[in-house]
Amino acid sequence: MKDGIILWEAHRAGAGGYELPESCLAAFEYGWEMGGRPEADVNVTSDGVMVSLHDSTLDRICPRLPEHLRGRHISEISWAQLQQIDIGWEDFPDQHAVDLETLFAVLQRCPERHMVIDYKRVAISDLAAAINKYGVAAQITFACSDPGVLREFKEYAPAARTKNWLGGSAEAIKEKFERLQQEKFQGITEVQLHLNDAAGKSWRYALEPEFVARALQISRTYDVLLQVLPWKFERNDLFAILDLGVRSFAVDFPNKFKKICADYFTRSPERY
Repeated sequence: MKDGIILWEAHRAGAGGYELPESCLAAFEYGWEMGGRPEADVNVTSDGVMVSLHDSTLDRICPRLPEHLRGRHISEISWAQLQQIDIGWEDFPDQHAVDLETLFAVLQRCPERHMVIDYKRVAISDLAAAINKYGVAAQITFACSDPGVLREFKEYAPAARTKNWLGGSAEAIKEKFERLQQEKFQGITEVQLHLNDAAGKSWRYALEPEFVARALQISRTYDVLLQVLPWKFERNDLFAILDLGVRSFAVDFPNKFKKICADYFTRSPERY
C-alpha cells in the first residue's frame, strides 16, 4: 500500500471504544473509512442472533443499562431487547449493537472491504454458515488464541484467513510462537503478538524488540503475516516498531495510528 502498511486492524469494532463507541455500526464504518479491518467479537442472543459484542454482558459498555439487565448474559437477552439499548456516549448517542448478518451484507456490497472476527461465544459451524451464505469468506479473518479452533474453522470456510493471537507474559508469548513454528504454522495465515506495556524508556514493551524482529523473519519464511497489538503507543513507540520492519498492526486508536504512520513514511521514502 502507498503508506507502507500491509494490513491494520481497528480493534473492537473500529475504534476500540476510545474514538467511537465500540460494537455499533458507526464504529465499523469508521474503521472501514479509515482503511482498516474492523474487528467483531461474537455473542449470540437468546433467540439465536449473532451480534458484535466483546463482553458476555452489557455492563461495561452501557453505564445507563436498566437495572434488570445488569449482569445478564447476552445469551439471556433477545435481539428485540438488545435493539432498544443505547450503547452510545453522551456526545455520540443513539448507537446500538449490530448483528453479524448486517456486517456481512456490507461486505457483500463492498468487496474491497474486510473485517476480523474474534472467536468468543458462538458455534463455529453456525458462524461459518452465515459467512458462506453471503459469500464473503475471502473478506474475513477469523481470530482466536487456540490454533485448533482456527484449523477447525478453516475446514468450514477455507477461503478465510486465520489469525492466532498470542497474549500473556512475554515468556508465554515466546513459548506459544515456538510451538506454532514447530507445527509449521499449519492452518494459520496470521500471527498477532500482544505488546504489553512495561514502561521502558527506549522500548516500552515487555516483549523485547529482538524477539519481535526474529518472529517477523521466521513468519515470513512460512508466508505468515506477523501483526502486533501495542495496547498503548506514542510517536516514538510506533516509530520503533516500524523500524523493526513490522507492517501489520491492531490498534485501539485508528486516527492516532494513521497520523503517526503518515509522519513516519513521509520522512524517509526508503521506509515504504
